[in-house]
Amino acid sequence: MKLISIGFTTLILTLTGCGGDSGGAANLANDSCSDLNSDAFNCEQMLQDITAVASNNVDTLVTDLTQLDTDIVSYCDVQDTASLNTAKAQWLVVMANVQQLEVMQFGLIEGARDNFYNWPLNDSCRLDVQIASAPLEDFDTVSNSRRGLNAVEYILFKPEVLASCASQFSAISTWQSDNTSAEQKLARCEYAKRISADLVVTATELKAELVNYDITSEFTSLQAAANSISDALFYIDKQTKDAKIRDVLPQESTGVFSANLLESQFALVSKTHLKNNLIGAKAILQAGLNDYLIASGQQSIATEMILTLDNAITNIDAISGNMNTAITGASEASACINNAANGTYDGSSDIQSICALQFNIKEFTDILKFEFAQTLSFIRPAIADGDND
Repeated sequence: MKLISIGFTTLILTLTGCGGDSGGAANLANDSCSDLNSDAFNCEQMLQDITAVASNNVDTLVTDLTQLDTDIVSYCDVQDTASLNTAKAQWLVVMANVQQLEVMQFGLIEGARDNFYNWPLNDSCRLDVQIASAPLEDFDTVSNSRRGLNAVEYILFKPEVLASCASQFSAISTWQSDNTSAEQKLARCEYAKRISADLVVTATELKAELVNYDITSEFTSLQAAANSISDALFYIDKQTKDAKIRDVLPQESTGVFSANLLESQFALVSKTHLKNNLIGAKAILQAGLNDYLIASGQQSIATEMILTLDNAITNIDAISGNMNTAITGASEASACINNAANGTYDGSSDIQSICALQFNIKEFTDILKFEFAQTLSFIRPAIADGDND
């Protein structure tokens, strides 16, 4: 696939480099975004439109979390399979929104992110200790890794008491001895209920803060504000592509498949999380950044970025089962590396599609890191430099 326009080589020779050099900093200060204002493009309006997309997601998050809280309360009251399944289904609804917000970590949302979800810092062992010791005492001081949606996932999708590290902590083994399995299960449910109630409050506060939020007030120029949105898109590079795909697949013939590194270890919906990351990125581009590219004379880059995202989403949709099962059962490292190198797959197995997905997402992030950043004079986040893939 040809990912750059014919004239782009000439263009990048005239632009300053990115990755934190002084030329990039000057471009942010000079407000090159505003310099392109015309009847067809307005930088400030673009920023407002993109912020509105993220704000709308937060509005929906409040509604979805409120329903999740209601469903968890119902489950705790009756503890039957039907109410548990309802709570599980609503958790999936909430997470679809949260995974889209993962690529919208700019402004107020960036600061609030860990209050809702903090993968990969989830820790089922510490959560077991928390529930066995003092689950509801001083809840506000409990670390985010034990009070977010990842903790709710563990409780709902593994409702039996796992006691994942009882041999290491006497508090857990003592708690097991002192409580029946039904009492233990109820305690875990009550803890999930405390989390969901807290999340509703936190999301409602964020929604209120976003009502009159102006992202431009945080920066010295509109270009700098736009750059913060660009930085948020790099979640697709370092998290979606690397942590969620690349790190679980072999990268050399002696490499291994590591299903234990997948994001969703209990709900087993890693592929859905990936898809929603890409949907979120597409929403941000279509809300205004593609207009910025077009105003810069690079319609082709705007088109290719959407195309590569769509290709990756199509590939995810071709995975029929869950990624955990496919990766756990995989063994052909060389075949996976070949799929990852050229994006080819014939649909005969889920692992083929998963390995090819690394290539699909890399097509997008390559454009993001180079053509996109160069065209719009963005400084790439430091974490984006030094790639070896």
